[in-house]
Amino acid sequence: MAEQGNRDKELRFARAMAEARGFGLEVREVDWDRPWGGFIRFSRGSLGAFLSAYWRGTHVRDADLDLDAKLLLVAPGCRLSLQSHARRKEMWRVLEGPVLVVMGDSPECVSETWHRPTEVIEIECGKVHRLAAPAESWGLVAEFWQHTDPTTPSDESDVVRYDDDYGRPANG
Repeated sequence: MAEQGNRDKELRFARAMAEARGFGLEVREVDWDRPWGGFIRFSRGSLGAFLSAYWRGTHVRDADLDLDAKLLLVAPGCRLSLQSHARRKEMWRVLEGPVLVVMGDSPECVSETWHRPTEVIEIECGKVHRLAAPAESWGLVAEFWQHTDPTTPSDESDVVRYDDDYGRPANG
């Protein structure tokens, strides 16, 4: 069964990368070894194409913003850690779902909402949040970070974890 899950994951990532390249995006990084699934990050030069491909019809149009673009692929029944960030605001647009979003002001005060394709979720800097896919299907979300401190842009280390299903440390 694990072999079938790995093959499904490989196919999901291959399809997402082929689609992105078809839209003219340049893949900068692929991380499909996350326990919840993984992500595909795009080059800064691909931001205009990313916004055109995945954010058409939304209020996000300015390719000159200081943004970092990627796709999140969340495996069936998996979820990211409950986390917050000190140096970035995030925007998510559901491409395939539904997905479950947990968000609040503190780990003890969160609410859960289901979101369907085309819906946009804004996550302010410092907000506690988590993304999850239902047991029966993958979640695919277009994400960008808006760096809130231009002198110290956000990166993967800008994560404070409050709860994690995979035993990862609280920070990093």
